[in-house]
Amino acid sequence: MNTRRLIAAGTAFACLSAMGWTAFRFRAGPADEVRVVEVPTPPAPVALVHRLAWGETLGGVFEKYGLDRGQTHGIVEAMGAFENPRRLRPGTEIHFVRRPGETPARIRIQLDLDRVLHIWSESETARNWAARLDSVAVTRDTILLAGLIETNLFDAELSGDVDRLGDRERFEVAHRLSQVFAWQIDFWRDLRRNDAYRILLAREVRPDGSVRNATVLAADFRNDRRTLTAVGFQPEGLAGGVEYYDASGEAMRGQFLLAPLDIVRVTSRFNQRRFHPVLRRTRPHLGVDYGAPGGTPVRATGAGRVSRAGSWGNYGTAIEIRHANGIRTRYAHLSGIARGIGSGIQVEQAQVIGYVGATGLATGSHLHYEFLRNGAQVNPARLRLPRAEPVPDELRALFGTVRDDVLSRLRRVPMPLHTEPRLRRTQD
Repeated sequence: MNTRRLIAAGTAFACLSAMGWTAFRFRAGPADEVRVVEVPTPPAPVALVHRLAWGETLGGVFEKYGLDRGQTHGIVEAMGAFENPRRLRPGTEIHFVRRPGETPARIRIQLDLDRVLHIWSESETARNWAARLDSVAVTRDTILLAGLIETNLFDAELSGDVDRLGDRERFEVAHRLSQVFAWQIDFWRDLRRNDAYRILLAREVRPDGSVRNATVLAADFRNDRRTLTAVGFQPEGLAGGVEYYDASGEAMRGQFLLAPLDIVRVTSRFNQRRFHPVLRRTRPHLGVDYGAPGGTPVRATGAGRVSRAGSWGNYGTAIEIRHANGIRTRYAHLSGIARGIGSGIQVEQAQVIGYVGATGLATGSHLHYEFLRNGAQVNPARLRLPRAEPVPDELRALFGTVRDDVLSRLRRVPMPLHTEPRLRRTQD
């Protein structure tokens, strides 16, 4: 084979490679001619996305994409170590990767915003499958916000790191703030125009910008003529979640919440002589009615044991909880009772126990809440109940270090100023 033929062969190889041929060989004949055995490149894998519909089964989805029963069984078995296939919700995205004309060899399922399940075939027959669960990576940051209240907590005029808030974070900020000060402020009765707050939040942010978790590190709340301060404290290695204390280390949490719902309107107060809208006569109203849409979660105002749960005459569907020191609370006109709640069950403060409804003697969707002491209904708005335990003595020094750090960061943003010289109520 002379030099020209070698050059010609090399040129042919380069051209074939550029055209997509990946396998070749030279064969010398009697006349030293060059022959090329042409092997085409396999087609590239294709990604397909299927969104699970209501009532659709995984078996049906897999069959649609060419997988038989044996393959489906292997996939479901691999999934089972991480997630129950029956718990997949409508709208769940299932990603298939396969070559044209072949069955899928890889599957990816977005279980939720934080978890992705990868499934792949370990054999050429696609009978053996393996799975791996990945968590979505998050970045951690802190944001500092201040809010000036004009009408309500959710519509406060915000300043500070507002440009870093996600679409739903305004609501979440208000919700978390209401939880921190739930024992000091009734967010329907106590708010005034020109009330203000500032809040320091630690966040975990997903790659798409949504927030997986946010924790209040510290907050100041100016309510009428008082300013409340809360500091989050959770010593490393101790069980339990973040507890909130004032600057002196006294617990923010009380033995009972001021209200069993999050930021709702009071439609009827405790009244010894109220005109009943259904019975059309004057009779005592020995509780507080909270107007809220049907299905709104109802929280236990204090820890205790359920003494009654179910149908209860004019109360409709109702729950009663027995607490320490002869105290009971009742929650009436519920549309339903939360899963796992029943007579004899121990519940924790702020645990969801049921949902707002209009059962029993009710004209519309609302919650009727009663507070009983030694068997008699009392007005919960006039009660002064003790707080939870303060910071333990052995942790006071550590708490002081945490407090000084977060409050110095919190107070870098000024508290919004009054826009009017005179304070007035925004609700009656």
